[in-house]
Amino acid sequence: MVRRSIEDGIPIPPFLLKCYDMVDDPSTEALISWSPNNDNSFVIWDENVFAAQLLPKYFKTNTLASFVRQLNIYAGLR
Repeated sequence: MVRRSIEDGIPIPPFLLKCYDMVDDPSTEALISWSPNNDNSFVIWDENVFAAQLLPKYFKTNTLASFVRQLNIYAGLR
């Protein structure tokens, strides 16, 4: 289950939980969804609408660059 801690007991950061919820929500599929390649990635289908309408519902920003910056920060923690 995604809400649980990672195997070594480290809690999952809220940003990553929100990302998962946003991508996994069937009502957001027109803007963002899991990659059809099944490679643990997601696709943003309409960047402008995604940034203007969906990002502010989950995060304190409506700037795609800010969202990408956060993703890059967490990508470096792997």
